[in-house]
Amino acid sequence: MKQIIKGTGIMMLILFFSLYFSKYNNDYYENKRILTDEAINRFEKDVKEGKKIDAKNYLPKEKDYNNKASEIGVKSSEFIEKVFEKSLRVIMTYLNSIQNE
Repeated sequence: MKQIIKGTGIMMLILFFSLYFSKYNNDYYENKRILTDEAINRFEKDVKEGKKIDAKNYLPKEKDYNNKASEIGVKSSEFIEKVFEKSLRVIMTYLNSIQNE
């Protein structure tokens, strides 16, 4: 009984610390928000000056992370999905035929 209580207490402690320290790891979202605030200020300035407004000028540019490794990963996961789906269909039709006999 003491081992169960001790194990549960350790798991709760680990969960607490992981959630506690994860709240400090949100710099990415804060930087994204700051960039958005800067874009809003540029937009307001351009509206006041009467410039032509184009949404592309105010949206942050995103990086392209596509490379050979990611393409191989996507293709392999699609292949695995197709094989799994076909095998599951074969198994289900077989089980269905057994059930109907």
